[in-house]
Amino acid sequence: MFIFYSLLSIMIIAVHVCCYTEVNVRGTRNKDELSVDDGRIDELMSILQGSCVHENPDQTVKQLLQNTNTILKNINVYKEIVKKNKMLRKELTWIIEESKGQKETSRIVDLIKKGVRDVCAPKKYKDCSGISSNITNSKTLLVIQRRIDGSTDFFGRTWNEYKDGFGDVQKEYWLGNKYLNILTSSGKYELKVDLVNTKYLKTYAVYKTFVVGDENSKYKLTIGDYTGTAANRMNYNNGKSFTTKDRDNDSRSGNCATIINVGPWWNDNCSYVSLNLDLKKSKMRWFAFDFIKAEMKIRKIN
Repeated sequence: MFIFYSLLSIMIIAVHVCCYTEVNVRGTRNKDELSVDDGRIDELMSILQGSCVHENPDQTVKQLLQNTNTILKNINVYKEIVKKNKMLRKELTWIIEESKGQKETSRIVDLIKKGVRDVCAPKKYKDCSGISSNITNSKTLLVIQRRIDGSTDFFGRTWNEYKDGFGDVQKEYWLGNKYLNILTSSGKYELKVDLVNTKYLKTYAVYKTFVVGDENSKYKLTIGDYTGTAANRMNYNNGKSFTTKDRDNDSRSGNCATIINVGPWWNDNCSYVSLNLDLKKSKMRWFAFDFIKAEMKIRKIN
């Protein structure tokens, strides 16, 4: 009998070990791993429900229940992201494994990176319909260029960078020539240029006509009907194409975009107006006057 119970105990232990091993093979983690995950889950619970309590410290239990239900509904979005990431990883693994050689793999990776940049670009660089709707009201002005401290490089930018736009909309930036074309081709637009000189005095120029052509025209500028206090100095740029360091479209023997006190612009034999030069090396110019801040804004007037 003793031998029977001993054998029975051994069989139970063996079954327990086998079951434990099988469960682990199926993905069960050890105690330490579980404690780490439990801690992360507790942290997320605290963040999700704690945010609601923080925003509304007087909420009732019923309100907390409603908020929790809302969180549960939204959690499906995050579950989908996890699923899609697993699918993405699987597809990327296939691409890398099927690519023949380091050179081919590098080429594919570069193409993927470029595609992601296009997908993840800020909305204003992907679709101007939102911009158009935001400035339909004639009282609304859209900033298309801002210079305030020289923190963003305007001087060394390429044709494609000026085409697509660059910078930080809260600081210094250029909207993008292709979007200027889209917007100013959709109706009648006016341009206002606000300037601040080295003595912090303000001046401005308004042009009731402001049109930027498409890329085939080299983003040709049509501008006119001036009013303001800064003097009509952009009349010289009327009918001129845009020039950058890698696209010399001006009439000068050299490239005006590479001249330190001129820079990328609608240059002819350069320009009386230079607002895209290197602010760390030169002041912006409007004819013979120096400026430290500039803001170009457009609005739809028809």
